Amino acid sequence: MKPSNTRIGLALAGLLTVGVMPQAFAAGPASGTLSGTTVSNTASVAYSVGGTAQTAVSSNASTFKVDRLVNVTVAQSGGATSVAPGSTAQVITFTVTNNTNSAQDFALTAANLTGDNFDGTITGVYVESSASPNGYQAGTDTATYIDELAPDATVTVYVVANMPSGIVTGNLANVSLQATAYQNTDGTGAYVATAGSLASSGAAVQTNTGSADNTAYTDTVFGDLAGTASGDAAKDGKHSATSTYSVSTAALTVSKSSSVISDPFNGTTNPKAIPGAVVEYCLVVSNASGGAAASSVVLTDVMPTQTTYSAASMKSGTGATCNSGTVTSLTDSSADGDGASYTSGTTTVSIGTASIAAGSSVWAVFRVTVK
Repeated sequence: MKPSNTRIGLALAGLLTVGVMPQAFAAGPASGTLSGTTVSNTASVAYSVGGTAQTAVSSNASTFKVDRLVNVTVAQSGGATSVAPGSTAQVITFTVTNNTNSAQDFALTAANLTGDNFDGTITGVYVESSASPNGYQAGTDTATYIDELAPDATVTVYVVANMPSGIVTGNLANVSLQATAYQNTDGTGAYVATAGSLASSGAAVQTNTGSADNTAYTDTVFGDLAGTASGDAAKDGKHSATSTYSVSTAALTVSKSSSVISDPFNGTTNPKAIPGAVVEYCLVVSNASGGAAASSVVLTDVMPTQTTYSAASMKSGTGATCNSGTVTSLTDSSADGDGASYTSGTTTVSIGTASIAAGSSVWAVFRVTVK
């Protein structure tokens, strides 16, 4: 009986050498091993009998499929977009990153949010067509959903909207962009790439909810955070972020005054506005502080019927006081390109190239003779 006991002891000792021999796999993306990957390994038992090593015994292979962890991050990019009242095709920029361990389609939805000053009219959501984003280009960036975004890849998305008139500097409009994961499956839960179209089977769903993991099946689990859009909760297969349209506009005021320069009887000494007197009109255009520069400013003044224009009397300059600072003499002809003209009883002074910055003023003067 003793030899038998000895052999049993050796066998038990051999069992203590049991080890797991994992199969080697290539490194996956930062988001983890690709979903649908089959992971398989075996164990073996090495032992000796009577001091003689015996043939190792291998176990059956244990196999499971890596499940899909759907996770997406939407982020605002580039800060708020400055807009003017009535402007069209104004762009807010976002990025969408696929943190899923598989390629993924995403549907895109933009929405106006509450708690701000106004709503723009959203005209579209478009995906940047280039791997190197160069800003929204109508006619080039035309895709309205994200198609087969690779694991850990990021794409730029543009929300385009028109602004209403009547908004003022400091008004804000908040807009959210939401990306929702869509999927095609092969019947076992594995993602099936279908390039060129948004997956037809709808938003991604957990394929084995409420039960234990099926090792032969590719389950889907949501790992996204809560977003800013209404109803965007954590772990719902979507994510959203918010950006802002910020109004910055010019607020122009124009003031006009007149002074008598001379009359036929008093000359320039205490002249009065009698027939034959020369009167100078002073026009000052001011742009309020805190807004945007005003460009292509055009001053137009129709002569009173009781007066006649004094030829070559137009001048302009910067500042809030007429005839101060650097004075520029203007001609009466529109042909010379100085932006000033007199035609059929109307004086026009264009300040197109020298825009009026916020907090600045420009002036123009011209003279008439009282009939």
